[in-house]
Amino acid sequence: MTAKLLESRKKSIKLVVWFLVAASLCFTVASCSYRLTNLHTAAPNGIKTVFVEAVYDTGSEVVPHELLWDELQRAIAANGQLHLAQPSGADAILRAQIISSQTGKAGERRVSQNNRKTREPDYFVGQSPPPTKGQVRNLSVADDYYLKTRWQSFVRVELWDLRNQKLILQREYPMSGEVLANRGDVSAQLHHLRHEESFNASFGNSARSVAEKVVTDILTR
Repeated sequence: MTAKLLESRKKSIKLVVWFLVAASLCFTVASCSYRLTNLHTAAPNGIKTVFVEAVYDTGSEVVPHELLWDELQRAIAANGQLHLAQPSGADAILRAQIISSQTGKAGERRVSQNNRKTREPDYFVGQSPPPTKGQVRNLSVADDYYLKTRWQSFVRVELWDLRNQKLILQREYPMSGEVLANRGDVSAQLHHLRHEESFNASFGNSARSVAEKVVTDILTR
């Protein structure tokens, strides 16, 4: 019994040792793999500091472009390979321009006055009586509406080397999203406020994604 017990213990110890060796190898390989995949990311032309200029918005629709400006700065700071700086002490300047923006209808179409039997008021010259109050179209209520709003913007991003005035990077990025335009669970007075909040959140999420792509493109040229 003693010999068998010793043999069993030896096998258990061998298994533990093999497990530790395998775990150590896996950790080493994973670490090496991580380092290898990050060797290609580096600041271009020795640039260390970047100034992010305020976003220039030339789109036809009003969008919260300041959110894109915030996200670009956050993405650079989070990456750590570049540092934010003022124009006087920066190696490069990052410029973003919203070149186009548009919104459109999306989602389900709803009809609010499908039983309306009214008409636009005519010009009367005494030939017939004017329409009664119930016959005049209610202009404060839309005949139909859509539950969602779809928006889309395109952003042009440029990175300029301030030391030699050369353009390092120029690319365009799409931004898009959908927001709920009509909420049946709130009063009509709150529809506009809720829509604005939803639009800002949607724009901010898309801006965050674009900002991360911009930083990746700068470091992996």
